[in-house]
Amino acid sequence: MKKIAIMTAGGDCPGLNSVIKAVVMSAINKGMVVVGIYDGYIGFVEKRYKVLDKSDVFGIEAQGGTILGASNKECPFHYPVDAKHEHYEDKVASSIRALRKIGVEGMIIVGGDGTLDSARVINEAGMPVIGIPKTIDNDMSASNPTIGFATAIENAAEAIRKVKTTAFSHRRVMVVEMMGRTSGYLTLYGGFAAGADIILLPEIDYNLNVVCNRVKEIMQSGKRYVIIAASEACKEKGKEETIARVVSDSFEQKRYGGIAEKLAREIEEKTGYEARPVVLGHIQRGGEPCTSDILLGARLGDYAVNLLADDRYGYIVGAKENVLFKTRFPKVREPRLLDVEDNDICRTARDMGICFGI
Repeated sequence: MKKIAIMTAGGDCPGLNSVIKAVVMSAINKGMVVVGIYDGYIGFVEKRYKVLDKSDVFGIEAQGGTILGASNKECPFHYPVDAKHEHYEDKVASSIRALRKIGVEGMIIVGGDGTLDSARVINEAGMPVIGIPKTIDNDMSASNPTIGFATAIENAAEAIRKVKTTAFSHRRVMVVEMMGRTSGYLTLYGGFAAGADIILLPEIDYNLNVVCNRVKEIMQSGKRYVIIAASEACKEKGKEETIARVVSDSFEQKRYGGIAEKLAREIEEKTGYEARPVVLGHIQRGGEPCTSDILLGARLGDYAVNLLADDRYGYIVGAKENVLFKTRFPKVREPRLLDVEDNDICRTARDMGICFGI
């Protein structure tokens, strides 16, 4: 291949610019031209392109976000064609033709499950594609860890440590709501690293009475505060998740949110201790990437270029136990959930007396 394209789609995360730099530098050194597609599948459909050279990527590996932009709503085979999003069309074939017209022979698409499901469709429609998995949720079977996860843990742990000082000063219970959707990796790892007393995961429905009793035990033991790390999708046994809103034109339509406020109110009513909600939100996926995400992004970007250079495509590239590997695009999206029975961080937390609400 002589010309390839790269795009980042879905939610942004730290480490994406490292992928972009590795793709551009590696491809140019192989005599290939790289076209950057802006704003995810919006740019794919609306022809927002730019040829990237080395000057475009110097020093970007340490920057957060993505220089190409991203979008976590548009789907190329179900693309809105009116302002009210009432009518949709399949834009895959026409978008491929437009890229072919400027000489693009293959694509590298970086994203989460929804993004890479669309990448599979593009590959099957005749444009060779390599997918690279990224998400702070770490819930993709194609890679463990995924790009962005390590930095998100650091961001979350640092934020919780800052919350602890005000919790101590005011003798409060702080309920910290964390991202991750239906996977508890970020809440478990970030909460554990920051010394949370209670960790509530989407994989384990919690018992409110157990949580409140544990809060009382901790406060009555002489400790001045309690930190609860709560996944945005965790829920009380017998009840539903707390949904902030539904975005009908998004890959992930349910937007979780509100569990911290709900739980803080319930704990204060049942225990008498002041409780405050804290929502970390996009802080978790913002800022500069940590070293391990820079390295992982670069390795996967280079691996993807080498596969396309050898006319091998239709794969997602990932890492497992620090070894790179590739898998075929799956027909069915199957998120990798946290195995609370076998995960060693879960086991360590239980052995140390951290409460999971059961």
